[in-house]
Amino acid sequence: MNILSDEDRYNDHISAVLQECPGVERDEVQSAFQKYEEEFFIPPQDAIRSIIRRFKSESDSSPTASTSSGQTNRPTRKVNRLSELKADDRDIEIEVEIVSHNMREQMIRGESKSIAFGLLEDDPWQEGNQERNRWEYKDWGNNNNITPGSVVRIEGASVNEYQGRMSLNINQSSRIAVLREGSRPVVEPGEPIDISSLPSDGYVCVVGRLMSSRADQIHRRDGSGSIDVVRGRIADGSGAIGFLSWEPFDYELGSLLKIDGAQVKTFRDTPELNFGRTTKIEPFHDANFADTESLKQEMVSTISTLRDGSKDVEIVVNITSWEKRTFTKDGEERYLWSGQIADPTGQCRVSAWTDLPIDDASLPMTVRITDARVRAWQGIPDITIDREEQLTILEEAPWEGELDLENLKIEVALNELVSGPSRVGIATRGTIISVREDSGTIMRCPECRRVLREGQCFEHGAVEGKEDVRLRLVLDDNAATCALLVAKDAALALLATDHATMVDEIQANGSMAYVQKIRDLLLGREVDVTGRIINDGQGAMILSDGVTYVESDTGLIATELRARWGLQ
Repeated sequence: MNILSDEDRYNDHISAVLQECPGVERDEVQSAFQKYEEEFFIPPQDAIRSIIRRFKSESDSSPTASTSSGQTNRPTRKVNRLSELKADDRDIEIEVEIVSHNMREQMIRGESKSIAFGLLEDDPWQEGNQERNRWEYKDWGNNNNITPGSVVRIEGASVNEYQGRMSLNINQSSRIAVLREGSRPVVEPGEPIDISSLPSDGYVCVVGRLMSSRADQIHRRDGSGSIDVVRGRIADGSGAIGFLSWEPFDYELGSLLKIDGAQVKTFRDTPELNFGRTTKIEPFHDANFADTESLKQEMVSTISTLRDGSKDVEIVVNITSWEKRTFTKDGEERYLWSGQIADPTGQCRVSAWTDLPIDDASLPMTVRITDARVRAWQGIPDITIDREEQLTILEEAPWEGELDLENLKIEVALNELVSGPSRVGIATRGTIISVREDSGTIMRCPECRRVLREGQCFEHGAVEGKEDVRLRLVLDDNAATCALLVAKDAALALLATDHATMVDEIQANGSMAYVQKIRDLLLGREVDVTGRIINDGQGAMILSDGVTYVESDTGLIATELRARWGLQ
């Protein structure tokens, strides 16, 4: 058998590079191909684009210092953000937070090797809600000090580009310095974890029972055709999750499966498992695992558990209002039905793209909704029904008693609200610990009600504003803090004043003096709050329609303080 030399093996690729980059030494190009294949395990056909870019950029830039051997010696490039990097960058130094870290067996030149990979984010020390850049990475050196949640400084990394996507290579020669230990558990390959404990991204192993499965198609954006996929849900004793299989998936409903190497992808607020070519699925045997019927009961959602982006939702609710709207799209008249729904955990909206057997005279009506999807509007979940068969009218509700739909306020601890989804009709309690300087009177756009900035509306430009009142506060319950925005009527009631009196005081003493007055009145006061909470990527905020003081028992407080400090 003839064994080709490196020069012969790379000959065609070297010639292609020399054609694009005249003046480059042939030996340098050959060395580059060797390095990509030997250090990064990247074959020449995949490395050629990066090599061309490298030599082109070197020829376009000023000469760098040379070593005694005559080879180019590039200095390490320090960056703070991944957005500063280019596809041909090498010898990079950057500080990042490791989001996920997984192991995968990968065939390289006919040999199975364990490769670490995952996600990382830049600017790990930033404060606030500024969005970070997130890249994939591969760790060719199998560094054991890279763990989820850790902040590390990577020295000697390089950039890889494939099909327009940038990623980071942590090479065998790269150095890793741990600046903060990881705070998330390391999941060993092949070790199943509960569905309720799944991360928002990364590769995982789960054991679950197949609850639903249906064939579907995904249409390519360029109109070139479609891809056959399978969608469904699996469940264990801790919860359920949807899945999307890109490979053939032929298992009977109710089957207990071990799924290793599934990728968690989060759409909106909802995670989903993706099964691909490298996912290993096999039957699993556990006599103590929950049966299908038990899991079905556990899978029934409540309004409090709905997440933006959820699919295949089953829920029992009261429909409290129903209306039909007509609109025109692409010259065609279309219809949308919508209404309010409630259960003992809260309220939200429902929309239907088909006529349903519902009329005003029959309301409120208890129904079971299946196979629904959830979309959020202004952070509040909206259940969408596409087909009539998704709705079943029930004779009676599964909960005891009737819902007070006019005054339905669900009491939820502040820390639970902050860590949960957006909701309406909530009541909570906390202590006011901050009053923002922009509390008091404001000017709003008369068209869209946006707050004006120096007489300007973001959407409508210069407008004559309409005066309004609001309070911007921070609420605390010793376990969590949350922004609190109090609307006009509730704010005036809390301050025991009226709009005209507030305006007069601000004109007489100035806005900052009035803010200080509010602070003297509110700071440290415990209050009951009602309204709705918006919880998105920018944090949690309660939009309140009512705030009342909690009357304190001073004697009880004194007793608690004496006990706490050991006083008689």
